[in-house]
Amino acid sequence: MEYDCLILGAGLSGLYAALQLQQRGLRCAVLEARERPGGRIFGISPYDDETRFDLGPTWLWPEFQPLIAGLTRTLGIDLFAQQTGGAALYEDPNQPAPLRIDGESPNAHSYRIAGGTFRLIEALAERLAPDTIRTGRRIAELHQRSDHIEVRTVADDGREESFGAPHVVSTLPLRLLADSVRFEPALPAGHAESFAATPTWMAAHAKFIAFYDAPFWREARLSGEVFSRRGPLTEIYDASPVRGGPYALFGFFGLPAHARRTLGRKELAGRSLAQLQRLFGDAALQTRGWELKDWSEDPLTATAADAVPPAGHPAYGLPEALRTAWDGRLLFAGSEASAGHGGYLEGALEAAATACALIGPNNTDQNRK
Repeated sequence: MEYDCLILGAGLSGLYAALQLQQRGLRCAVLEARERPGGRIFGISPYDDETRFDLGPTWLWPEFQPLIAGLTRTLGIDLFAQQTGGAALYEDPNQPAPLRIDGESPNAHSYRIAGGTFRLIEALAERLAPDTIRTGRRIAELHQRSDHIEVRTVADDGREESFGAPHVVSTLPLRLLADSVRFEPALPAGHAESFAATPTWMAAHAKFIAFYDAPFWREARLSGEVFSRRGPLTEIYDASPVRGGPYALFGFFGLPAHARRTLGRKELAGRSLAQLQRLFGDAALQTRGWELKDWSEDPLTATAADAVPPAGHPAYGLPEALRTAWDGRLLFAGSEASAGHGGYLEGALEAAATACALIGPNNTDQNRK
């Protein structure tokens, strides 16, 4: 058999799992539906190749997250503190003007990756054996065989392929996995019900980012940080690179997914820029451009059930009984599978490490014979 393990999804969890197994001498392939690795880690470079802006996860907290802190050191990736110097603003619909908030920001211990979070994906991919990552292959079916699992994929042009390995680690969002992949035999009822009920982190949300030639908010001794009950952006932050420009502000929409779809991209952008003008003055309208990423419209991230965001941070993680299926050959990772840091980059690493630890060398050696 060509592979010891197949990994579904080339996001952070999938690539980290592949590296862990490769370092143990196991042969892996990572199957990814998108034409790029990264999953929800996604950035754009609208002005030059060196400056990338995150439209997916942005922050990490190395003081509290040892795996991501250690990985960035190992990969030689630089971190920098989130810009929080200056006053924050608080916006209430019952007040005529935003309030300045002085003092330490609640995000004072947040860090970002120099060059954008996608640098993590690039650095991991560079350390994997050639042709490990197979993009453009959507997972359609998983079949349990006597000594392996068969994975069937479909490309955008309809081309189908089959891959087989003694073990499979799925890093797909658990709800998406349950919704979009056919299992033969079917997953145990407890797995299917639990996965379908697990909200996919970020899947209900959308980000807006505006680009500028100068950080005019800093000149007004503002951090760029805003907390708003008026919207449409409920939280706003400085998204500028570690050094120089272009400078940027980004925010999370408070509008639900159905309302965003009704308004459309241009109207959402117009309302967002009007809010930035209200907060920071006319300079906020002098943009170099803007971008909007609505994760609820991404079929490789969100399902219909993800249109409504959870009320708070979900209680992520898998109990022991749900960590594997099919006699331990099928394992589950991804950030939502992490009990300690579900929804975060740290959780993606934690869940991958937990799954890889369940792939024992004895099982692999047996299947090579």
